[in-house]
Amino acid sequence: MADWSEASEEARPEGAPEAPTDDAGGGRAPDDQGARERAVPLHALETQDILVWCLSVLAAKAWEGMGLVPNPASGQVAKNLGGARLAIDAYGVVFVLVREGLDEGARREMETLLTNLRVNFVEKSGP
Repeated sequence: MADWSEASEEARPEGAPEAPTDDAGGGRAPDDQGARERAVPLHALETQDILVWCLSVLAAKAWEGMGLVPNPASGQVAKNLGGARLAIDAYGVVFVLVREGLDEGARREMETLLTNLRVNFVEKSGP
């Protein structure tokens, strides 16, 4: 499975996954040897790994939609609870599909993340 854990060094909420950066989005410079060594073309990944990566993107969008992290493009914090709910629901559906192929530790970590997303959503959408 692809390890994206070192892709970003920015602070993030506990349980929020780190998504890979791309050169256009302010990530590492194209001549950075470390970035080139970690870069893996999507067609080289297994479907399971792509879906797990998608889960990290969905979780990041959920945190952003709840107003808990800034939008990476604008740097602004703004709530979009409809988008956050969609991201959380999609995470839950995709997680059901990939959970059987995960090792126990990764499965537990992802279940905990989903629970944290849901709890935070309820807190942020309340009065």
